[in-house]
Formats: sequence, structure tokens, C-alpha cells
Amino acid sequence: MLLRPALTTAPSVGCSSSCSTRRRRTRTRRTKATKTQNSSNQQQQQAKTESYSFFGLARAEFPENWDEPNKKIKYADSPLDLFIMGWFMRKISMALGAPFDASNISYDAFIALCFLQMKGRDPDGQRQITMDVLTSLMPPGGEKVFQKLFPLNKFSLELNAKICQIVFAWMVGPMTVKTTTENDLNEPIASKVQITKCRWLQESGCTGMCVNMCKTTTQDFFTDTFNMPLTIKPNFEDKSCAFYFGQTPPPIEKDEALLFGCNQSCSTGLNVGEENVPCHKLRKHESLSSS
Repeated sequence: MLLRPALTTAPSVGCSSSCSTRRRRTRTRRTKATKTQNSSNQQQQQAKTESYSFFGLARAEFPENWDEPNKKIKYADSPLDLFIMGWFMRKISMALGAPFDASNISYDAFIALCFLQMKGRDPDGQRQITMDVLTSLMPPGGEKVFQKLFPLNKFSLELNAKICQIVFAWMVGPMTVKTTTENDLNEPIASKVQITKCRWLQESGCTGMCVNMCKTTTQDFFTDTFNMPLTIKPNFEDKSCAFYFGQTPPPIEKDEALLFGCNQSCSTGLNVGEENVPCHKLRKHESLSSS
């Protein structure tokens, strides 16, 4: 018959009751920290409604786990946003030589017009239409006035970031302004505009549309026309994006955005999910130019 050693309640050698108390406190602190972290993660994924754009009149409804790539945010455009959307659509229609239906102003109609802009045009042709539209929004000599009003300094960068957060919200959805040192001045400046989840990219699902008609064209317009360096960094996985006012963008042929493939939600996508196969609507990255 095996004899089991008797259990004892005496403390082990070299450890007092205070040692046991410290261990309990350590476990308590770790438990509290874990609960706080879990609560934070759950809060990020909770459904919410956010006011944005001019005077906070537009609404964005975020579903649970909205940060997942396939989850869609629902938008309620304000009358002012619809007016600006219609004005912008009219400008695109004029540049395309296409008829404009003033009775059908909606975000779906805007996206359809953007796909029409891509039809039959290479990346440079798509970019040129957007450049023409942006130029048409300015009065004659407007770029010279802008350059005088907004020289490259902290005030100008921060003001343009705030303007971007409001003026372009109808197009991309809610945004926040954050402080960053990613600028040509190498200073902490509130010049980063973080798009929570780009509405344009969500609704179109098109990598080429994002890169050709928004990212690279807008960078060139601000950098070359306004002398206001701007770098735009889209995230094609979670559909977020960031505008860095005051940061000079890389040459277009070296931009890593040219290496991203087609999105599975794009109606014109090809070779979706294949590794090292960029979107067929993009110009070639310099690393692929010889292939």
C-alpha cells in the first residue's frame, strides 16, 4: 500500500505571508489589465453612429466589427453634401462629355460616373480627367492666391488638414486629424488626416480607381499646383487611408501603391487574391517595368 505524504498548510521555507500577498496583488493587477485591454478591443468593434462633414449634418452608421474589410458603413448624406456631390458630378460629366442627370444625385450615381471615367482610358487618361476637374474648381489665378495664403509652415499644414476633414468628408466619410512628424519640416504637426474607412474605396472596391483618380492625382495637384506637398497612403486591406500634408510624395513609378492587386469586391477585378499580381488598371511599378 502506497503512503501519500500528508498535506500541510505551513508556509514554504523562505516565503512569508507577505510574499503570498504580493503574488495575489500581482495577479489582481494582471487581471485588471487584461480586462481593460479586452474592454478596449470590444469598444473598438462596437456599433456606433457618428456625425461628420459640414456642421455635423451627415451621419455614418458603423456596424459591429466595422473594422473588418467586408463590413460596410451606412451613410446618410446631408442636403449640403448632396449639393456638393451634384456639383462635383456635373464637373466630371462635363470633363467626360457625358450627359448629366440632375434628378439622380446619389453616391451610387457618383461611383457609376467614376467607373465611366475609367472606361477606355489608361492610368494617365484617368488621372488627366481628375486633374481637369480639380483645376476647374478654381478661379483663374487661384493657385497663385493659394500659394501666397498657404506657404509651407505649421499653420498652413494644420489649416489644410482641418479643411480637408470637412470639405472632402462627403466623398470619403468621417476623418480625424492627428499629430505626426511625417512631414518635410520634421516637426510634430497636426497635419495627418486619418480616414476611418474610405467610403469611395468601400463602394467602388477598385484599387485602380483609388490610385489613379484619387491618390496620385491629388498628390500631384497639391504638390505641383499649390506647392503644398501631400502624400496619401491608402490601406487596401482595411480600407482606411491617411493624408500627410507637408510630406513630399515619392515619384509615381516608385510608389508602392502600384503593387497592390485587385480587390475581391471590385466588379472589374482580375486575378483577385493572386500574389505579386498588381491591379490591371495601374501603371507598372519601376521594379516590374522590365517584365
